[in-house]
Amino acid sequence: MTWQVVWEPTALNAAAGHLKGDPASVDALLRVTDQPAENARPEGSRAWGTGHRRLHHGPWRVLFRVDHDTRMLHIEHVGRTGA
Repeated sequence: MTWQVVWEPTALNAAAGHLKGDPASVDALLRVTDQPAENARPEGSRAWGTGHRRLHHGPWRVLFRVDHDTRMLHIEHVGRTGA
């Protein structure tokens, strides 16, 4: 059974802010955030508190909340490192 991935508006706005300067990287971010749809604990992620996970991919850091009752993953924050 798959999980539904939901982008919260603030996370989506943060990713969209990088579209003009680095569209390929944003595309890679969108592809990697589809991974949790098949597995709520994708490779490269780790627990972040009791109900969240953090996923590192290249320069991106993604924080998502796992809702086991609804089988939804809420992407709450994305950010980039200085790399």
